Amino acid sequence: MYKTSFLGTALPLIQAPMAGVQGSALAIAVCNAGGLGSLPCAMLSADALRQELALLSQHTKQPYNVNFFCHPATPADHMQETTWRSTLAPYYAELDLNVAAI
Repeated sequence: MYKTSFLGTALPLIQAPMAGVQGSALAIAVCNAGGLGSLPCAMLSADALRQELALLSQHTKQPYNVNFFCHPATPADHMQETTWRSTLAPYYAELDLNVAAI
């Protein structure tokens, strides 16, 4: 049997925070459904963070997670980037995607 008392949730589920593609709406929905919703905060400005936290507080009374990056950024490896771009180039061409825009 799972322990949910540690999270303070009805369900033993933690929603993955997805920086850059998710805001408070998903975290609110997960919280209100019984899981632990997560807000990705590392890419937010201070004002945006305040706004997202206010929305969370307004729309759920359940516990939620705020997530920040805690690791150093990996230095760019131009050879590795060239390799993966070359490997994926046929797929981008097939889907008519601009590889240079990524």
